[in-house]
Amino acid sequence: MQTVTRQGTVLSVQLAAVTRHSGGHPEPIVEFRYPGRALCSSYYLSTFNGISAGEGLCLEGGTDTRQDLSPESVAACQAWLREVVA
Repeated sequence: MQTVTRQGTVLSVQLAAVTRHSGGHPEPIVEFRYPGRALCSSYYLSTFNGISAGEGLCLEGGTDTRQDLSPESVAACQAWLREVVA
C-alpha cells in the first residue's frame, strides 16, 4: 500500500515481522518507507492500530524531514492492515 503525507511525500506501507528484541517479538511491525526503500518510521501493529479515530500521526519530526499522516490516512492504513492481517 502507499500513502501520502501532509507534506506530499509518497510512502510505502508494509507489514514486517522483523525481530527487534534479542528474545524475539511475535508482533508484526508496520513500516513506512520512502521511495528507494529508506525507512521513515515503524510501529508495532498494536500501537499503530491503537491510534484513535480522528487522530493523525507524526512519522518523522525533524524540521527538514517532517512527515505527518492526516487522520484520514491513518484510518486508511488501519483498514488496509485489518485486511492484510485477517
